Amino acid sequence: MVFTKFLLLETLFGTSIGMKSLNKVTVMKDEILINNIKFWLDQNIIYCKLYDDSVVDFTCKGYEELFCKAISILSDGSYLPVIFDLSEVSSSVSVKLFKLLSNNCKIRGCVLSKVFLVKNYKQKVLLSYYMLFSDTKVPNLVFKDLSLAERYSHQYYDVFNSISCES
Repeated sequence: MVFTKFLLLETLFGTSIGMKSLNKVTVMKDEILINNIKFWLDQNIIYCKLYDDSVVDFTCKGYEELFCKAISILSDGSYLPVIFDLSEVSSSVSVKLFKLLSNNCKIRGCVLSKVFLVKNYKQKVLLSYYMLFSDTKVPNLVFKDLSLAERYSHQYYDVFNSISCES
């Protein structure tokens, strides 16, 4: 299974954004590490951790495709909430990532909700301001506390599944 996911990732990412922009792709069971951006699945929540030294090429058109495909592989066709942990990146990078990820229609089509985790209130206020101009078809929320972000994600997932089961 891990080998299959690796081949799938290599094929998907290699053709969509060019291998020269992907320095390192590592896949383990329910975990994907691409250019020091870590994606993993835990208790029906997809986590995406961006580190300060993560390689983010905002000029590359297919970069958002990287996020979408990693999320799609981990969700395996289910709608799951995703938590983007921006707590270790600078404020300017967090704003660029928020703009990229919060309004992306491909990501919006494969997630249940998007939560952005930040390190301080300044970033929370800044991203909340940008949230006023983002599409609300899929909820975008900004949290400073991981436990609150996880609680919200679990509650939203439970509500979605209770409604889906009733239909």
